[in-house]
Amino acid sequence: MTKKTLKAFLLSFYILTNPNAVLSQTTSEPGRYDIIISEIMAKPTPEIGLPAVEYLELHNRLPHPVTLQKWRLTLGNTSKNLPDITLDSCGYAVLIAQKFLEDFSPYCDNIYTLSSLAVTDGGQPLTLYNQKSEVIHYVHFKPTWHSEKIKQEGGWSLEMIDETQPCAGRWNWDSSTDPLGGTPGRPNSIRNTLTDNTMLTVIGVTLRDSLTLRVHVSRTVSADVLENPELFRIRPKSNILNVSEVPPEFASVDLQLSEAVSPHVNYWLLVSGELQSCGGESWPVNQEIPFGRASQPEHNDLVINEVLTNSIGDENADYLEIYNRSDKVIDLKDVKVGFGGDTMPQKAAVAVSKGLQMSPGSYIALCKRKDLTEEQYFCKDELALVECDSLPDFTIAQGIIHLTDRSLRPIDRLSYTEEMHYSKLLTTKGVSLERLYVDMPTQDESNWRSAAENAGFGTPGYRNSQAGNSMDANGFEVLPEVFSPDNDGFEDYCEFVCSFTEEENRVHIVLYNNRGQPVKHLANNVLCGSEARFRWDGDNDDNQPAPAGMYVAQIECWNLRTQKCVRKRKAVSIYR
Repeated sequence: MTKKTLKAFLLSFYILTNPNAVLSQTTSEPGRYDIIISEIMAKPTPEIGLPAVEYLELHNRLPHPVTLQKWRLTLGNTSKNLPDITLDSCGYAVLIAQKFLEDFSPYCDNIYTLSSLAVTDGGQPLTLYNQKSEVIHYVHFKPTWHSEKIKQEGGWSLEMIDETQPCAGRWNWDSSTDPLGGTPGRPNSIRNTLTDNTMLTVIGVTLRDSLTLRVHVSRTVSADVLENPELFRIRPKSNILNVSEVPPEFASVDLQLSEAVSPHVNYWLLVSGELQSCGGESWPVNQEIPFGRASQPEHNDLVINEVLTNSIGDENADYLEIYNRSDKVIDLKDVKVGFGGDTMPQKAAVAVSKGLQMSPGSYIALCKRKDLTEEQYFCKDELALVECDSLPDFTIAQGIIHLTDRSLRPIDRLSYTEEMHYSKLLTTKGVSLERLYVDMPTQDESNWRSAAENAGFGTPGYRNSQAGNSMDANGFEVLPEVFSPDNDGFEDYCEFVCSFTEEENRVHIVLYNNRGQPVKHLANNVLCGSEARFRWDGDNDDNQPAPAGMYVAQIECWNLRTQKCVRKRKAVSIYR
């Protein structure tokens, strides 16, 4: 007897002796992740082998056939009622637009048609609902999930790698390797078994209202979290009445509080125990996350603190770091990041659409691709890196970045150019611009510097490598008096710090070498307030490195009453 015959005999014997068990299996309702979206053809041109037809593939993970009646699919904001679909045990069904049925039929079986099917090339959320409007599967795909750029151009489908990890996101999807460009209606060409080592952790919180705290997790969590309410505690003590899931992604939970969150009170969410992913992996957590009643951001509450516009290899590694210099809790769902335009951004996106609170004195780096930022830079706190794939594209040579509130009222604005970088760099590729002082004007070019080499040319999510310390100076000082302009992150520049008793002054600074020759005109009749800082990078008027040695700065200033003062200070440039 062959193996195939033996298998058929045993199956027949089981059905005859256990009819009720089989009936219950074949009539059971599919649950969450039993039916999944397993393949996506969003951009079918240029054609590789399949017709130029968009399609979605559904896969039945159950060991018995199922019929899907009155199910629906959403593509972004568009909802489609699905026809009644029959899926074999571990089988597939392919969804296409009705007009392509004749062209596509030779390439797969079990095709189901819709009046239209428009899958966005640039990526969008796809959600599969059952007849009770319960979420069965959710995928928010992006073209960058194709690991090879050439396949992002079109003709290749995205396939799920490991169907046991249906909610793992980017790392569980990649381009088809089939010669046709896809595998509609049959097992995926790249199927494999993967282990999800992505840490499961709480990444932040936001208040939905005064009685509801939404907790954001790094990836989709199991529904078991609802059965473990003791995982969460609030300090000062506030009872948690209920824990609920947040569809369709299930990467957040809502905590219903017994008492309203009071203004001007500092709260902490304590998370201690185990979190389980939808794939079944458990992760120990022990975290304390500050939160409070958020205030609306106002001008200069948040400042642009660091920006990378010329990333290495992939423009999706760009990032923008924000610092909260206020004494307020600010939610980034109330903040927009814009680009272009002089006084008003030409395009803008909400910094964190799902919400994320920033405590006073905290840093957040908004990353186009968090994984690329983590690969290319040392990140002291990965929770300070937040993916924002809708971050506007920053041009390399020059541009204007805006922070605004949701009504586009200005919070901060930076007009940058490549000339703001350290003049002796061979290239600015992969080098961020860092702010020196959070309490100095953003648009003061002397307040920006290339990130230091010994910090990896970028410090996303923590204190800048070139950050200075605020000080109250009297008169005129040079800090430090001896410096080494080699961009190693240690005393790479000196500053001439001027403080005045009056609010409006004009300053003129010229540096002379030991032969009395003018080398650098650092400030030319510059209008400033009661304090000013002028940075010298050790260069001359041609932006070339000046020879090492001692220099004398002559500082002249006038106030509104034309009273003039002249001071001289020395600065020593050395090269290590």
